[in-house]
Amino acid sequence: MSSPEPLDQPAEPDENEQQSWDDFWAEQMRAEQAEREGPPTKTIRGVKVAVPHDLPLMFEIRADQLRGSSDQAAFEQLIGDLFGAQVLDAWIANGMGEREFRTVLAWGLANGRGDTMTFRQAYDLVRARELGKAARKTETSDQENAESESSGGRSKPTSAANTSSRRKRSGS
Repeated sequence: MSSPEPLDQPAEPDENEQQSWDDFWAEQMRAEQAEREGPPTKTIRGVKVAVPHDLPLMFEIRADQLRGSSDQAAFEQLIGDLFGAQVLDAWIANGMGEREFRTVLAWGLANGRGDTMTFRQAYDLVRARELGKAARKTETSDQENAESESSGGRSKPTSAANTSSRRKRSGS
C-alpha cells in the first residue's frame, strides 16, 4: 500500500499550469479539432462557412434579445455571429428558401451546441416539426369545427314560456 504525499510538501509544478488562459484554450481547441470528423467548413448555397462547434456567447445574448423582435439588421447580425458576416445576404441572393434556411439553422445550432448533426438529420428535424405543427393545427381546427357543427336534429325549446310577441294589426 502506498502512502499519500504529505500535504506540507507542494506537488511538482505542472508545466501546463504555467501557461496563459489563451494558450490553454488554443490547445484545447486544437485537440477538439483533431478529434472531429469531417471538414472544418461546408459550402452552403455557394458560401463557404465554418462548421460551428461552439456558439459564441454573443449569439446567445442576441438571440434572447431578439425573441419576438422583427429587427432585420439585428437578425442578420445574429446569423453572422453563427456563420459569418454577410452570409445571410449571400444565401438570400443565391435563392435560399425558408425551409432550407430553417434546416441550415437547425444544423448550425446543433453543431454549435456540440451535438454533431448532418444536413439530413437537420432536414428531418425541420420536417418533423412542420408535420407536428400541421397536425396540431388540424387537431385544433377539427375541435373548433366539432364544437360549432350542428347535431342535425331539431332545436328544443329552452323554456316553456312563450317569448313571441303579438302584433297589433292596424285597421282592425
